[in-house]
Amino acid sequence: MAPSWPYHFMSLSEDELRSRRAALDLRGYVAQLSALAVIVIVSLYCRIGARSSSTKLKKPRDTSSSSWKGPPRQGGAETRKQYALILIWLGWLIGLCIWKSGEDYLHLTKALAHVSLSQLPVQFLLAPTSFLLRTHSVPSLLSLMTTIPQPTLTAYHSLLGRLVLVPLLCAHAALYLNFFVQTPDPTYGSLLAKRIRDSDVAIGILGIIIATLILVLRGPTLRRWSGTMLVASTPDGHRKGFYVVHLGLVTVLLVFAYAHVVFARVFVLEAVGTLTVSLVVCRLLDRRRRIERV
Repeated sequence: MAPSWPYHFMSLSEDELRSRRAALDLRGYVAQLSALAVIVIVSLYCRIGARSSSTKLKKPRDTSSSSWKGPPRQGGAETRKQYALILIWLGWLIGLCIWKSGEDYLHLTKALAHVSLSQLPVQFLLAPTSFLLRTHSVPSLLSLMTTIPQPTLTAYHSLLGRLVLVPLLCAHAALYLNFFVQTPDPTYGSLLAKRIRDSDVAIGILGIIIATLILVLRGPTLRRWSGTMLVASTPDGHRKGFYVVHLGLVTVLLVFAYAHVVFARVFVLEAVGTLTVSLVVCRLLDRRRRIERV
C-alpha cells in the first residue's frame, strides 16, 4: 500500500476477528437507528410546522429560499437542498465506516458494504408504492407518517441510491479487488485468481454490476426505452416500463446480496419486511377509503 494510505493488510487473531465483527454489527445498528431518528424528527417537525403555518399569515416569498429549492441543473428532478442533505448523510455514513476501523484495511472495506446495506430498509421506505398498488390515491407509509408528499420522498429515494448506496458498494468492491490483486497465492499467483472461482466473490461481482446498472439505467432515457419495449409507447407506458425494469434489477440485487454473505441477509429481510408492511398498510387504507365513498 502507498505510504500515505493509513490502512494496511493485517493478520488478525480469532479474538481480533470477533472484535471486528462486533464493531461492524454495531455500526450497522447505529446507521439504522440514526436513520430512524431522522425520520422521527422530520415527522414531528413537519406536523408541528403544518399546525403553526395554518395559524399564521403567509410570508412573502424569499428568492434565496426559492433558489435553494431549485434543481442544481436545468431539467433536474432533485433540488439543491435535497442534494445537500443526502451528501451530509453520506458524510455521516462514511464517518461510521471509518469509526473504530483503526489501520485495518479489510475492516474499512467490509464496513463500506455493511453500512450501505443497512440503509436498504430506509431506501424502501422512501420508495413510492403506487405502482405496486396500482393506485395513485394512496401515498406510501412514510409519506403518511411524515406528511411529506411522495414526490419529495421519491427524490430522496433516487439520491440515496445514486449518491450513497451504490457508491459505497462500489468502493467496497474496488477495495476488495485491490486486496485480492495485491495478495499473492502460492498456487494461483494472486488471491484474485483463486477467489474469483468462489461463489461468494462471483455473486458479489455480479451484484455490483447490477447495482451499477440500476445507477446508470435511470431517467427519461430508460423510461422511453423500457416503455417502448414493454408497454404502449405513451407517457404512462414509459413510466410503467421504467418501474418494471427498475424493480426487476432491484429484486436481482437483493437476491445477490442475500446469497453473497450471511451478514447481509438481515438487511435484505428488513427491506422486504419494510416494503411488505408499507404495502399492506396502504392497501388497507385504500380499501377503507373505497368503502367510505360507497
